[in-house]
Amino acid sequence: MDRDTPIVVPEYISTYLEFPEQLGLKRAELSRKSGVDLDALAENPRPFTLNEILKLVEVGIKELQMPYGGLAIGQQMRLTCHGMAGVSAMAQQTYAECLQAACRLCEKAFPPFSMQYFETEHTVGIRVIECISLEPYSHFFMESIMVNFRSILKFLLGKEYEPEYIAFPYPAPEYEKIYNRYFNCKIRFNAEHCEFAVSKTLARRELLLANQGIARMAEQDFLKTVPPINLNYLPKKLRLVLIQSVGAFPSLETAARKLGMSGRTLRRQLNSLGTNFQNELDLLRREFAINYLTKSDKCITEIALMLGFCDSSAFSKAFKKWTGESPREFKKNYAQMHQFKRQDFEKDWNAIETGTDT
Repeated sequence: MDRDTPIVVPEYISTYLEFPEQLGLKRAELSRKSGVDLDALAENPRPFTLNEILKLVEVGIKELQMPYGGLAIGQQMRLTCHGMAGVSAMAQQTYAECLQAACRLCEKAFPPFSMQYFETEHTVGIRVIECISLEPYSHFFMESIMVNFRSILKFLLGKEYEPEYIAFPYPAPEYEKIYNRYFNCKIRFNAEHCEFAVSKTLARRELLLANQGIARMAEQDFLKTVPPINLNYLPKKLRLVLIQSVGAFPSLETAARKLGMSGRTLRRQLNSLGTNFQNELDLLRREFAINYLTKSDKCITEIALMLGFCDSSAFSKAFKKWTGESPREFKKNYAQMHQFKRQDFEKDWNAIETGTDT
């Protein structure tokens, strides 16, 4: 599964397109500028590739001049945009079971993310892990998911309820102030994972639309519409094992045992899909290296050791092969670009706040 594999169900594309159209960006124009064919979406809907999705997002953000577009899209999304997966979730007995159903079903509709249900002493929630890189728009998708979960919480339990906290695995963006328009709870940046958490008391509340029969039937109907590759894709499962072992990556044999198979079987099945264990490990190392360099204050030696390199020299050699730049050059160039974006946005924001924008 890569960025050119059709894996995203068309319902999400239809929902995304509504927002730019409302702001004057016509579908035909978006299609022309992105190079993505949208003509058959209504008559003959098909799964879309990640590259197609990312092109649509890129053009939408650029044309609308909305770097915070993920927040706005998430606000517009409703439970029904998830199709039968949404019906199954809202028909669960309790809100906690609704979150569990969301973890089980939504990642099949949008495979780049793996969703895990978690519990602590006082909270329950969903942890979103990026298994297939969506850079440079990872934040767009995480923003939309978190805003959408907050909207669904209010729809199911009442407008007066809020999450305990929402966490994002990246630094506060240049438009940080706008987050306060969408979230009335604690917001954590630079977190280990993207998380949506509610109190256990809230999670135990029963849902008004609870119906176990409808929940089961809707889940079965949903699974019939999902591209078969989304249901049981080995490289994604392997990447999740590797992600959960960052800092001490397992060997092929150890990873195979965690996947319930022999090393020989894992090697053979990966080869049949046109990949191998080392390739998947290197792809993940590259993604984590970029994230650590741009979204943390870890030094290059620390990053090298965390990613399983013997020293910073070996890491630098591999990183330059991946990106064409040394880690130090990459970090410096990114910091400069990010600073320019923040300054430009704060200038525009202050003009809007003081009413001097012309």
